[in-house]
Amino acid sequence: MPNVTRTSHPQPLILIATTERWRRQELSSVLTEGGFRVTTAIDERETLEQAQAQSPQAIVVDVGVAPPGYGLCSTLRTVSLATPIILIVPGEVTRAEQLEAFRAGAWAVLGTPLDADALLLHIVVLIEPKLELERVSEECLVDRVSGLYNPSGLTRRAGELAALATRQGLALTCAVFRPDAKLPNQAAGDRLALAFKSVGRVSDALGRTGKTEFTVFAPASNTWAAARLVRRMTESVEREFGSLREGNKRVGVRAGYSAALAHQISPATLLTRARHALESPGASK
Repeated sequence: MPNVTRTSHPQPLILIATTERWRRQELSSVLTEGGFRVTTAIDERETLEQAQAQSPQAIVVDVGVAPPGYGLCSTLRTVSLATPIILIVPGEVTRAEQLEAFRAGAWAVLGTPLDADALLLHIVVLIEPKLELERVSEECLVDRVSGLYNPSGLTRRAGELAALATRQGLALTCAVFRPDAKLPNQAAGDRLALAFKSVGRVSDALGRTGKTEFTVFAPASNTWAAARLVRRMTESVEREFGSLREGNKRVGVRAGYSAALAHQISPATLLTRARHALESPGASK
């Protein structure tokens, strides 16, 4: 069978849900030969678990998984509205079955015996919008000007670092930086963002959390290490940023930070504490 996938994703993942072993083997073979990766489920519970854990690009559901199958379609829609669901019904598809399936949230309904080429082409056409949505979502995690994480991207990455630090019993630091004077224009804020980008460490999560606010989450950093991090980044950014002045005053960087064992505090609370520290009279300058 020719490979008919023409998607922007190298190997999209398809979830196959059916109680019939021979059907799983048939569908897995067809989809694998078509250039897809496959994961399978044999009942309603496993289908929902796989849909949540694996985030497949499409789901192929046999009505026999949870007779008559339409309720499962409705539930799967609550997991992800953007994930195409293809429902397989025994025999020729009737108009009543089509309408019921569409009401439940299926994107397509196919009868048996299956036409392998039709199944593949349905999947290719249906998953392209989802793949494009995933691509755009990934792009939206990054500030376009500086390449730093934006607030959404930083939240996600900070959660990953917190989970890693928790498993290893390590501390996590959050530091927040802002200029100590109002910048004259947007271009100056972008220059400052690029300065932060140039001095960030690969091991840390560094984001632009405001036009002129920058936040870093650093794993395995206690309070002493956090103070060193803040001092290093402040000096490096001010040096990289150059000689921008507001009136007769050279613009510098203020910082506040907070550190704690990762299992004791959430990244969001660390960020709140770091902002409070920044706004306190003793904030580093």
